[in-house]
Amino acid sequence: MAVPIVVAQVPASTPIVQRQQDASQLIQQGKALYDAGKFEEAGRVLQQAADAFAAQGDKLNGAIALGNLSLTYQQLGNWQQAKQAITNSLNLLKNQKNTPERSRILASALDIQGQLQLGLGQAQEALDTWHQMANTYAQIGDRSGVTQSQINQAQAMQALGLYPRACKTLLQALGIDTQECQLSNDALQTLQKQPDSLSKLDGLRSLGNVLRVMGNNKQSQVVLAESLQLAQKLGDTQDIAAVDLSLGNTALAQGKRSSQQEKARQQTLTLSQSGECRPAKSNGSTVEFYQQAANCYRQAELLGSPTTSIQAQINLLNLLVQTQLWSEVPVVLHKIQSHLDRLPASRTAVFARINLAQSLMCLQSALSQKPSELSSPILEQCEPTQIAKSNTLQPSQIPSREDIGQILGTALNQARSLEDKRTEAYALGYLGGLYQQMGQLPKAQELTKQALQVISAFDAPDIAYRWQWQLGRLEQIQGNQQGAVAAYLTAFQSLQSLRGDLVAINPEIQFTFRDSVEPVYREFVDLLLKEKNSSQDHLKQARETIEALQLAELDNFFRDACADAKPEQIDRVVDQASPKAAVFYAILLKDRLEVIAKFPGQEALEPYTTNIPRQKAQEVLTQLQQYLSDITRTFEVRELSQQVYSWLIQPAETKLAASQIKTLVFVLDNPLRNIPMAVLYDGQKYLVQKYAIALTPGLQLLAPRPVVQVSLNALTGGVSEKINLEGQEFNRLENVKLELQEVRSVVPDTEQLLNQDFTEIKLKNRIDRTKFTVVHMATHGQFSSNPEETFIVLSDKLLRVSGLENLLRTSDPIDSTPIELLVLSACETAAGDNRAVLGLAGVAVKTGARSTLATLWQVDDQLTASFMKTFYQELEKPNITKAEALQSAQLSVLDKEKRPYFWAPYTLVGNWL
Repeated sequence: MAVPIVVAQVPASTPIVQRQQDASQLIQQGKALYDAGKFEEAGRVLQQAADAFAAQGDKLNGAIALGNLSLTYQQLGNWQQAKQAITNSLNLLKNQKNTPERSRILASALDIQGQLQLGLGQAQEALDTWHQMANTYAQIGDRSGVTQSQINQAQAMQALGLYPRACKTLLQALGIDTQECQLSNDALQTLQKQPDSLSKLDGLRSLGNVLRVMGNNKQSQVVLAESLQLAQKLGDTQDIAAVDLSLGNTALAQGKRSSQQEKARQQTLTLSQSGECRPAKSNGSTVEFYQQAANCYRQAELLGSPTTSIQAQINLLNLLVQTQLWSEVPVVLHKIQSHLDRLPASRTAVFARINLAQSLMCLQSALSQKPSELSSPILEQCEPTQIAKSNTLQPSQIPSREDIGQILGTALNQARSLEDKRTEAYALGYLGGLYQQMGQLPKAQELTKQALQVISAFDAPDIAYRWQWQLGRLEQIQGNQQGAVAAYLTAFQSLQSLRGDLVAINPEIQFTFRDSVEPVYREFVDLLLKEKNSSQDHLKQARETIEALQLAELDNFFRDACADAKPEQIDRVVDQASPKAAVFYAILLKDRLEVIAKFPGQEALEPYTTNIPRQKAQEVLTQLQQYLSDITRTFEVRELSQQVYSWLIQPAETKLAASQIKTLVFVLDNPLRNIPMAVLYDGQKYLVQKYAIALTPGLQLLAPRPVVQVSLNALTGGVSEKINLEGQEFNRLENVKLELQEVRSVVPDTEQLLNQDFTEIKLKNRIDRTKFTVVHMATHGQFSSNPEETFIVLSDKLLRVSGLENLLRTSDPIDSTPIELLVLSACETAAGDNRAVLGLAGVAVKTGARSTLATLWQVDDQLTASFMKTFYQELEKPNITKAEALQSAQLSVLDKEKRPYFWAPYTLVGNWL
């Protein structure tokens, strides 16, 4: 956001009116030059105005002139002069009579100072300054000024990684009163009714960007579309270009998510050279999203300021590489290189060079046709396209690695001239990664350690973990296993200190969780378990890392720390559990499956290794997942599930029998968690015929206690009728009424809400009024790796996971006891989403329910009603755990119907006791 030039205040009657008018005309002239982008000329004119006001002793107008001069110096990248000008401006305002005029000028100066601080990478200082700006405007009752201050504060919060807080601040600034970073239809209508202004435009664009970073691409697109309409109405091409850039980024994010489901990354896409920048359909295809991104980037390049234009060009370059449009790459590269050299030093310019260097490193890596498993972590961000086989680029058409080194060297020099330690650390780390790619390992290690040394002067785990990870790989390449473990441990600890702030990892640097965070955990476990006889210390650290990865995935799913409850140590629970239970931690590494088992009464952990490449295991698991929901594929299900049994259970069979284990609790890696463990087959029996079974996301057990300690009372509900919501049609569920009748027959203390009564308001009223131990929902629902697409169907809306959390968490401040059991009996996983069960884990943790029983595919059959009746009958028995009740219910169906389609979809997540 650019701060507008402020016009001087001219008194109506004074002996020196003419001279003041002359000086004021200089400010007007400077403003015209500034708006035309002629910053050097504007600076000279504004300096003359400041000198003129100083000669007249007019401190208020002098402060205005100096503030405008600071803005101009910022545009030129003359940071020291910009600092001096704004300091002088603020000094002139000291000890002046506290009038509304002086307060407005002070607030404007603070606005400019905050922009300067943010440009220098001093986000916390900028946030503090803009708080002061807001207080100053509040003192004189200037509501629009307070609003602009809040929008500015949200900018600083984003730079600090405080995205949920930034979102709520922006919604408040835009007049939306909500505790959630969600926009209802009513909220959107409220936004549309508000008067048009530049502040509203800035707020909408900033909100659209925040929503995208938080993973809410659909709402980001809606908000940015509103922002674009407003920018076009106001007619400022710079603002239009800035919104175009944001729309392009959201379309790109939508395209990447869509491509993961369509496997479009393996295709060569065709994008047209022209088109308008307008929001794509929310349910569009990968090609449509990418086409829209390209249109918006090209439009932003044409209309934008030099900074906006270069960002658009670099993002377009990444898109061209991803879609393999090689013929356009040299053209865009030439534009970037010619424009980048003319960009004044700034934080944005430094990150532009770093992002360009990363894109070029990806291209160089692809062209070299020499993949390395221990390359720099920077290359994890490269898109997995078959570049070397399909490209038409020649090495001479793209910058060499030496050229990339010069780009990063310039970024480093600029970061140092700005005295911005964060960007300096990024530049040093990327240089280290480049030298690692070039095979110059001692130099790579030296630069990486320099980056870590810079970071050590301040708290920046979001940067530190990257270079600790890079150092770990370098140590491993050079055969220093002890040094590698130490470096990976510090990277792991840095990520743990971030927890819910994983989203804080700088969005100005190309980043995805799957490429830039998840591999740290996997590689650390791999390193710890490489030795045949791993020490107990390494086994315990590996287990802790597997659990941490589970929670990190959920934090990333919600873009916030999702697990607020105090975790319960599983070892203590396992040792005390009755009947006896064992916990299996499983993680798929590149070349093997590792299982760490915890048995009751035994301090030592038991490791099991199955040598199977991750890719082959994923193929088997994906095929099994598809066959499970096909009623005709029972033979194939048995065949494939027997393979999975041989990997996961067979190595521990003897120990399980000797320990008299009755319950198996699994902490599973993706994609293992897509498979209900009950269906694993040993050649004669399914696993559910031998053990009670439950899943848990690591340590997230809420005060485990047997269900027999609480008396059951239930709130049941569902939608049995055909319904259309948000453009989606949901078929009639014939057996919902029967299912709810069976639950009531076992649990008489039951309240029911069916069809038109099954609304959010009525559910919330009942839950707040009565402390239910069980909430049973028989309705359509979907689990997805995208929280936007994880929902249950009410009669009046699709209730997404954040709304489900608000619904089930009681508003009683005195008694906040969580629900004992949440049952979702007609849900299914999203088609084509190999991480869909993450949505189920997210629901289980976010709602705070001690246990969640849900289906992985939908079975609308009378057997479901029979299953539920047996399940609740078993729960009513003394000394029966939830896992045992589930086992009995599944066996009761299996006795009548052997096909896993009918009895296998039920999964218990959380507390199994």
